[in-house]
Amino acid sequence: MIVQVLNAFRAEGATRNDWSLDAVLAMIGVFVVHVPFVVIMCVVIKPGVTSSIIMAICGVLVFSCIVLRRHYPILFFILVSLLLVLQAILLHYPTISLIVLLIAVYDVARWIRPRIALICLVVSILVIFVGPLHFAVGNSAFSGRAGAIAGAIIVLAAVSGIGGVTTAYSLARRGQEVSQARARQVRAERDAAQLQIAEQTARQHSLETQIRTNIARELHDIVAHSVAVMVVQAEGGLAQSSQSPQTAQQALINISDTGREALQEMRRIVRMLRADSDQTIDLASAPGIADIPALIEKANATQAVRGAPHGLTPIIEMTIYRVIQEALTNSMKHGGPDANPHVTVDWQPTQVVVKIVNNVSRTAAVESSDNTGVGLIGMAERVQTLDGTLHTGFNGKGGFEVCAQIPLRTDPLET
Repeated sequence: MIVQVLNAFRAEGATRNDWSLDAVLAMIGVFVVHVPFVVIMCVVIKPGVTSSIIMAICGVLVFSCIVLRRHYPILFFILVSLLLVLQAILLHYPTISLIVLLIAVYDVARWIRPRIALICLVVSILVIFVGPLHFAVGNSAFSGRAGAIAGAIIVLAAVSGIGGVTTAYSLARRGQEVSQARARQVRAERDAAQLQIAEQTARQHSLETQIRTNIARELHDIVAHSVAVMVVQAEGGLAQSSQSPQTAQQALINISDTGREALQEMRRIVRMLRADSDQTIDLASAPGIADIPALIEKANATQAVRGAPHGLTPIIEMTIYRVIQEALTNSMKHGGPDANPHVTVDWQPTQVVVKIVNNVSRTAAVESSDNTGVGLIGMAERVQTLDGTLHTGFNGKGGFEVCAQIPLRTDPLET
């Protein structure tokens, strides 16, 4: 029960070191301040044995309460106030222990809620008036000049005491406000730091997601096209193996070349992934428009080119290649050898229009689809990265059409 009551009065943030510091402060108050004051009073005023004992004991008790100032400021204030009232009633003159009341008011205002601190300030002012009032009542026989002097002393003591506790209260409140402002600033800085870390984590996660997406897109384009070509070549070679061994042998050669090229593409991606973060990615080895004829030939497609290539960058070249590659892969996947894809590359002044048309019907596409492909999505993402547009769908002639419009570089390259 006592522990619970003490915990109710305990101030937050007090540490074990505060006990030691407060004990030292109490000892300094007793031996450096109170004892010399008692000696001086006994020599000069000679209050008598009883008054001297009361003054000595009450003063020691008041200064000893300083031990509680940091951990239990409210209890410290209550004990000091009661002891000072008792001392004022038993003695007819003020004592040096009254300065402890200033410390008590300061500690309450510094560590306790403002409303309670304000109540303690009012109580401390009343405690200050107890001594002068008792002195005035005890010397009511004074008159004339002596009475005036006594009244002046009472007023001066009261004003000094009130000014002292008010100043202590103001300084403590200011200190508490500064501490609270500093704590709010620390919390704001901590929250800002946490928010910055969260944003950096989110950006890092977004970057990693984008990297994984790019890797998945590249692997899909390489593996899907190579596998589709090898399947078509294998089926054609198998069908002609009994009638034309040379055709079957050529199919095996094509399968071998396609697999080798796929391995080279995958090695290029692995080299890009293993490169240091501060190294520039070399796109010179990436496929471009010079590799498109071989790509079309392997897919048994036809090609038409209008205009001359211009305004190219390695990214644009690779995007054109990948769009054609994915469209031909889908043609072989859904239509097989009878898809008859036709590729048209139209070089316009500000853009290149790449169109791939095959005769794969809607029924054949549905029957061969497993609804798990991401090729069209990958093509759209590649084209949109260059601020281009991609249109896909069945045309009115019974086939499937892929049309990509990719902006070209119009400003001259720096040399």
